[in-house]
Amino acid sequence: MKRLPLHAFFLAAYFVLALLGLNIDQVRPLVALRPLLLALAGTALLLILLRLILRDGLRAAAVTTLLIGLFFTYGHVYHFLEGRGIFLGRHRLLLPLWAGLAGLGLWWIARRRSLADLTRALNIIGAVALIFPIYQIISFEARSLSAGASQTESALRLPQGQAPDVYFIILDEYTRGDLMQEGFDWDNTEFLHSLEEMGFVIIPCSQSNYAQTELVLASVLNLDYLPALDERFANGSGDHALLRRLIHNSAVEDAFRDLGYTSIAFETGYAFSEFEDADFYLASSQSVSRSMRSGMNAFEVMLFNSTAGLAVYDMLLRTVDSPVVQDPLEIKRQQVLYTLDWLPRLDEQATGPRFVFAHVLLPHQPFVFGPNGEAVSYPEGVQGEAYVQAYRGQIQFLNQRLLGILGQILARSERQAVIILQGDTGPGQVSHAGRMQILSALYLPGVELEELPQGLSPVNNFRLVFDLYFGGSYGLLEDRSFFSTYNTPLDFEPIPNSCP
Repeated sequence: MKRLPLHAFFLAAYFVLALLGLNIDQVRPLVALRPLLLALAGTALLLILLRLILRDGLRAAAVTTLLIGLFFTYGHVYHFLEGRGIFLGRHRLLLPLWAGLAGLGLWWIARRRSLADLTRALNIIGAVALIFPIYQIISFEARSLSAGASQTESALRLPQGQAPDVYFIILDEYTRGDLMQEGFDWDNTEFLHSLEEMGFVIIPCSQSNYAQTELVLASVLNLDYLPALDERFANGSGDHALLRRLIHNSAVEDAFRDLGYTSIAFETGYAFSEFEDADFYLASSQSVSRSMRSGMNAFEVMLFNSTAGLAVYDMLLRTVDSPVVQDPLEIKRQQVLYTLDWLPRLDEQATGPRFVFAHVLLPHQPFVFGPNGEAVSYPEGVQGEAYVQAYRGQIQFLNQRLLGILGQILARSERQAVIILQGDTGPGQVSHAGRMQILSALYLPGVELEELPQGLSPVNNFRLVFDLYFGGSYGLLEDRSFFSTYNTPLDFEPIPNSCP
C-alpha cells in the first residue's frame, strides 16, 4: 500500500462510475465502458510522463491524482456557481483559480520528503470511495434480474382471418385538449378531429394512472396497478430495478410473443424504455452501440460537461463542427426524427403481424423543435412563458408529423392496424391534477364498440385490446390516478378525475 500507487487509477475510475451509479436507473452500464477505459488509459499515460519527468514514481502518482481530481471536479463547481449567479461561475475566473489550486498542490507535494504514508492513505481512500458506486451498479442490475414479472394471465388466441398489427405509441408529456387550451393557449381541436376522421376514438377525460413514465409503463404493460403486480409497491419499498424488470419482462410482451408476433422497438436514450431484445431494435446513429465507434453518447456528454474539458470546448471548440463533442440537443433531434421517419415504414423490416413499441420523447423538454420542425435550443429547465411557447411549438410540429405517419400506417399496412396513441403523463410545470391529464386516442378497427368510459386510463388499454381481438377475458379495471414526485415515486396521492 505504501509502494504501489494505485490511487490515481482508483480516482479516475471513481468519477466515471459515480456518475453511472447516480444514473443507473436511466442508462445501461455499457455507456460508461468507453469513458472508463479512456480515463484509465489517460491516467496511465499521464503517470508515465510524470514518472519520466520527476524520476519518482510516488511523487508522479501524487501529482497525477491531484490533476485528475481537479480535472473531473471543474465542471461540477462551474455549473454549481453558474446556476446560482455567483461571479466565479465564468471560465475566465474559475480557470485561474483552478490553476492556482494545482500550483499550490504541486508545491505541497514537492516539499514532502516521503510520500509513502500519503500513498497508503490515498490508496485506502480511493479503494473505499469506489465501493459505493460499484455497489450501486451491481445491486441495481442484480435486483433488475431477480425482480419478478407480472403473473397476470389470460388465455389468448389469434383472431380468425388476419391478425392485426398493434402499435403502442407513447408521446412523452402530451396532455389532453382542455389543459392544452387552458394552460398553453393552444386549441388542439383540429388535430383531434383529424384523428377522429381517420377512425380514432378520442378518450376525452383520460388521465394517466401515474405521474412518471416508468410507473406508467410498468403498469400498462402488465395490465394492472403496481401494488397488484408486486406487494413491495404497496408499502412503498419497491425501486427502479423492480420497475425495469416489470417493463422489460411484461405480460404484454409475453402475450404477443406467445401469439407469434414480431416485436419492433426503437432506441430512446433511456434504458427503461429500450427493448433491445425485440426482434427488430431500430437505433439511430446516436445509439450506444454505434456511438462506441463515433461521437459521444449522452452519458459521455454529461461526464464531459462535468470536467475541465468543458472550458476548452466552450472557449475554443464550440464554433467548430466537431464529430466528437456532440450537442445533446442534436442527439435528441436525431433520435426523435429517426423514430418518426421509420414508424410508417416498418413493413420494410418484418412481415407477419407486428407489435410495435415507440416511445417518442416529445413534447417533453428539452425543447428541440419549433412549430415547423426547425431546430431550437431553450435553456435547460426553462420556465414560465418560455416553457409554454416551447411546449406549444413542439406540439405543433408533432401534430403535423403524426397525422402523416398515422395516415401512412393505415394506408400501407397489409393487415388491419390497432393503434394506441397516448401521452404517458401531462407536462412537468403544471398542477398535480394537470400532470395526470393525457392525450388518449385508440384506433380499434373491425369490432363493434360499445361506448367506452370517458376516463379510460392506460392500465386498461391492453386489457381492452386483448379482449376485443384475442379472445381475452380481462375486463376493465376502475380508472384511478396517483400522483407522486421523482424523489418519492411510490408515495402516492390519489387524484380524482375533474374533467369538465
